[in-house]
Amino acid sequence: MTFKKGYGCAFGGGTIINAIAAWKGCAYATQLKTYAEVCLSDAPTCSVSGSIYENPTADTRLIELCVQSVLDLFDCPAEATVLTKSEIPIAGGLKSSSAAANATLIATLDALGEKLSADEIVQLGVKAAKEAGVTITGAYDDACASFYGGVAVTDNKTMELLQRDEFHYNVLILNPETKAFSAETNVSRSVLMKDLVETAFEIALTGDYKKAMKLNGLIYCGALGFDPAPAVACMEIGEKFDVAAGLSGTGPSFTALLPCSDLLSKDEQKELQTAVLKIKQIWAAQFPGGKIYETKTCNLNALDESRRFSKYMKNGNRDLKEFNFAFND
Repeated sequence: MTFKKGYGCAFGGGTIINAIAAWKGCAYATQLKTYAEVCLSDAPTCSVSGSIYENPTADTRLIELCVQSVLDLFDCPAEATVLTKSEIPIAGGLKSSSAAANATLIATLDALGEKLSADEIVQLGVKAAKEAGVTITGAYDDACASFYGGVAVTDNKTMELLQRDEFHYNVLILNPETKAFSAETNVSRSVLMKDLVETAFEIALTGDYKKAMKLNGLIYCGALGFDPAPAVACMEIGEKFDVAAGLSGTGPSFTALLPCSDLLSKDEQKELQTAVLKIKQIWAAQFPGGKIYETKTCNLNALDESRRFSKYMKNGNRDLKEFNFAFND
């Protein structure tokens, strides 16, 4: 019996423009990742079984559909298992579904020894996400940010990547204890804000991503019933550093963009550290059951990062369950 194993990883992210209202979106990648391990054995027909590390009741349809789509594309019947392990909180608007889809598709291709273009991989993931019911628009913007890194501006209806830029910020994430699944959001209330969202989208196209992010956050907080206080407090405390903050996805998470420390003087770095501490204290008081993450934006390509990850795992004959989210090739 032939046994093959493949690995992939992809990035989480945050929202600049939520695409639900106007089908036009903008998202950026963070350094939080999802990792996938796909194992294939010879079989006369296809069967796929998925699992999510330390989350046995989680819905695995998306990752199973991703594996199935690649096996079908290459006419390769197999008995397949897929395991994902993630640093990204689920159902928080932090692109966990896009990261899982991209990582799983890359891992399946790695196991088969096959290749697809970057956009073919992204579009397969979007199709699987729609079929799995985890998205409304297909989240092409999220998928592009997760795959290409940086910040991606897209038309989700035509699945066109309109703009991709490098993006260099520290990122502060508030992830409340409650969850908000994208597919369950109130679309009709969001659509009422379509003209305002399109204005924010036009601002994003000019490259003023922080302004677009702030406007988008206020619009969707109003539409979806979230209190914008976490974002407003963050921007008030970080005013000197032009901090931008807003609702990510359909919530409930908020993200904030802060300047990279290496661009600041030592005195400014101390001031920023004090500001971040104040923000974290306020967020913790507002959401005592929530979690706060500190990370950075990411400009790496998921395919390149996956090659490094696969080499690391295979050379050491490692197992994803034992992987501790750090590797060097």
